[in-house]
Amino acid sequence: MKKSLFLLLLSLVTLHVAAQEQKPFNVEIYNDEYKIYIKMNLYDKDIIAPDNEALGKLDGYFGSTQSSSKWFITSSRIINSKTAEIEVINDYGSEDFTAVIKVGNDGSYTYEKKGGSTLKFAVMSKWQKIPNSLTFNKSQQ
Repeated sequence: MKKSLFLLLLSLVTLHVAAQEQKPFNVEIYNDEYKIYIKMNLYDKDIIAPDNEALGKLDGYFGSTQSSSKWFITSSRIINSKTAEIEVINDYGSEDFTAVIKVGNDGSYTYEKKGGSTLKFAVMSKWQKIPNSLTFNKSQQ
């Protein structure tokens, strides 16, 4: 009886862990080349952007380790377990774009801009334009 109870509890814990792992769009991902990151939770839509708390809960945001500006994910749609579509606006509200984020089999993430403005950050008094397609990885921190 004790073995059965233990096995039942073990299987419930395993199911709970598996369910948590199946939320690939609740993550912080990085691109080392451009020193940018995306923090997102497209499920609960409860991300608070630092220094922008007045905006309330968001789907997520893009940031740069070299700049204080942010681009906010204002809406999103999960298409399937490996693909999501996002709508993003800059911190001035003057530029926006749509993009698709896909999860690769190796755990990487691919960002591909579909339309709208160019994602860019002010770095050392110059605009760092981000390519329309880019690969991100989970933090190893």
